[in-house]
Amino acid sequence: MSDEARLDGSEDDEPLTQEQPCANHPRRMTLVTCNACGKPLCPDCMVFSAVGIKCRECARTPRSAIVTLKHGRLARAVAVGLGAGTAVGLAYYYVLGAIGFFFLLYFIALGIGYVVGEAVSWASGHYRGLQTAVIAALSTLWAFVFPPVLSVFLNTGFSWSAVVFGLSHRTGVINWIVMLVAGYFAWHRNR
Repeated sequence: MSDEARLDGSEDDEPLTQEQPCANHPRRMTLVTCNACGKPLCPDCMVFSAVGIKCRECARTPRSAIVTLKHGRLARAVAVGLGAGTAVGLAYYYVLGAIGFFFLLYFIALGIGYVVGEAVSWASGHYRGLQTAVIAALSTLWAFVFPPVLSVFLNTGFSWSAVVFGLSHRTGVINWIVMLVAGYFAWHRNR
């Protein structure tokens, strides 16, 4: 008695698997079937999953298994991101005003992106996605924009020329580049 005959209980020498036409491409013959529904699959129709080969229909992730950022955590991430951005931004501009510009200030500025990114990550429950990446990047940009604009408003009052002056005074092109790199650090930490 052969091994195949013992496995399926029959005595004939017929193999257990037979070539079948693919369910989606009838001209292609295959020996592979879907692990869940048994549909025959050619190499173009196979989806490799953690539990074997499946057809596209059976491999779809159920809606209940998709991780999403809940509204409460999203609001918390925004609040913590803006709070952290405000705090580290004010500290950064205080150091910049007290000591003046020096080379290590670049690294301090880049650290702002990391700190704000970590704060947003913590507030969102370590969720990583587009939403938290955008929150972290915008909160980091807020850290660089809010303090100089606030300083100008406190000194001169509100006007659009004050906004432009606040964003251009003491923030040359190099500072804008550092600001964008810091924003990228925060983005990357949460993406």
